[in-house]
Parts: sequence; C-alpha cells; structure tokens
Amino acid sequence: MLLLHAGCSADSGPDTQTRGGVTASPAVKKTAGFSVNRPDQLPAELKIKLRQHRGYLFAPARINGRYAGQFIFDTGSSLGIVSTGVAERLGLPTLMKSKATGIGGVQAFEFRPIDRLEFGGLGVAADKLAAISLHPMSAGIGTSVSGLIGIRALAGLPFTINYTDSTLTVYRRDRFKPPTDTPMFPARFDFVGLPMVSARIGNGHEVWLILDSGADNELTLPRKCLKDWPAIVAVTGSGAGASAGIGGSVASTRTWLGSLRVFGLELKNTPVIFEQPPEVFSRQRKPIGRIGGALLKNFRLTFDSRRGRIWAQWLPGEIQE
Repeated sequence: MLLLHAGCSADSGPDTQTRGGVTASPAVKKTAGFSVNRPDQLPAELKIKLRQHRGYLFAPARINGRYAGQFIFDTGSSLGIVSTGVAERLGLPTLMKSKATGIGGVQAFEFRPIDRLEFGGLGVAADKLAAISLHPMSAGIGTSVSGLIGIRALAGLPFTINYTDSTLTVYRRDRFKPPTDTPMFPARFDFVGLPMVSARIGNGHEVWLILDSGADNELTLPRKCLKDWPAIVAVTGSGAGASAGIGGSVASTRTWLGSLRVFGLELKNTPVIFEQPPEVFSRQRKPIGRIGGALLKNFRLTFDSRRGRIWAQWLPGEIQE
C-alpha cells in the first residue's frame, strides 16, 4: 500500500476489528530474542513464515510483548502502522500528530511510541507507529488487518520475499550471500526508502516502478502515461472506477498494458490501473508507478538496499497459499 510520511506537528474511537478487554490471543511462537537492532547477534539467515491472503503477506505481531494481531509486510509503505483500535487496546499513548500521503490524498494520524515491535518473532526497527483506522482496509480484503510493517523496519538488512513458500528471509549483512541462480538488477531506494526498478512500457517509454507488496493489483501507472502515450494499452476501451486506499479514493481507469519489460522479461497484456499519483510523484523526472502483489507473487525477490540491488527469479504458477 502506498504510504509516504508527509510531516509532523508538535501537538500531542477504536476500530471494530479488535475486541476490547479480551486477553486471549492466537498461539504465537515466543521470540528467540533476535532483533534487527542487534545485527551482530542474528543468525546467517532467519526465515519467517507468512500467511498469504489475496496477495497480501501477513505475520503475527507483538507490541511491547503483547499480541497485536496480524500485520501486513508492506514494501510500499515508508511508515509502520498500527490500527487505532489495537493502539487503544494496548494503551499506547499519543506522541505527536502527523500526516501521510496515500493514494487518495493526505491522511492525518497520531504517532504512538512503543518500546518493541516483533514481526513473526523478529524484533524490528521501530520506536513509534502511526495509528490509523484500518477497518476499511480489513473490510475491503475480507480479513482483519491490525497493522503494517514498512520496509524500513528491517534496518537496511538484505531480505528475500518468496511467495512460493510464503516466507520472508532476513539475512545478517556480514554473512549475506547473493543468490547465484537468480539474475540481479540495479534498483533505487532513495525515494523515501522505497524499492524501485526501471521498466519500459509500450514502445520503450521508461518508467520507475515501486515494488509494493502491500498492493493487491498487478500494475499501477500515472494517468499522464495514458494521456501522453495512448498506444501503450492493448485495449482502447476500458473500465472507469476508483482506487481506494489510505487518504481516500481517486478516479482510475482499468485496462491492459500491451507490453511491460521489467526484470529482463517482456510481459504481454498485463492488467493495469491508471490513476492520478500523489503530487510528490509528479516532481520526479520519470513517471513512477507501482507493481503490486498480484504480479510480484510470480517472483522470488531478494532486496539489498545498501548496494542498490534486487535479484528477481520468475516463478509463475508455483504459489502455495
């Protein structure tokens, strides 16, 4: 899910997706004490089992040692998020007010300070979380979403998302060995820390694509691409609708892209959504779009933000949900 932190201010109603006062929780394996904040104590690799639902990747989370629900691992978010209902149930105080930019515009929220956040048993980097109502998202995808873990939570450590066996593998940096059976591609991580790769659409038009595991569609592109390069679509007749997300909704056009060249592959007739992106996207030299989980699930992806590299292996039709 696209979510960019927009700024803070000094100022310092629960969701229906949590049950106030209920202390029973699903069984969660106790953490072995591993944390990205102590990288020298990590094993060479640590594998977290995920649950897939409609292309989203879930794992149980704990905040300050207490079960907080199922969180999505979201490479398209620069923020860590907790639902307002969970924040209230856990008694997290308000630190400051702030704003974030999502698909539909600006979303106000409150930062809640925390001492520790664990995702799938691994302590991740976070001293505060954005408290935002996630009830609309839960209703939209048909399962409870208690929070989101952004890519920055892994503190720059290399990691692999494998949709085939529903795992997230985090590597100790000084023992990380890049995959030898997978092609490597240069990547950018300088746009609010989100992973982006170069791609070409239509007759060679270059765009940058954010790899967004928190989006459930295949591909999203700026509406300007359709206006400037109408020949890029495979079907001229298309469906009009709206894309919803944090910050509201925005008008969109759904159709199929004739050609998408990314990760050394040429993909034909990829479903695509054209929509007006946040203003910060428009200030970039090249158009910026997003690859969502519906397309990412066909790859095994290894990220190394410090070296600016992503390894991508095409594994279509091998998903085990």
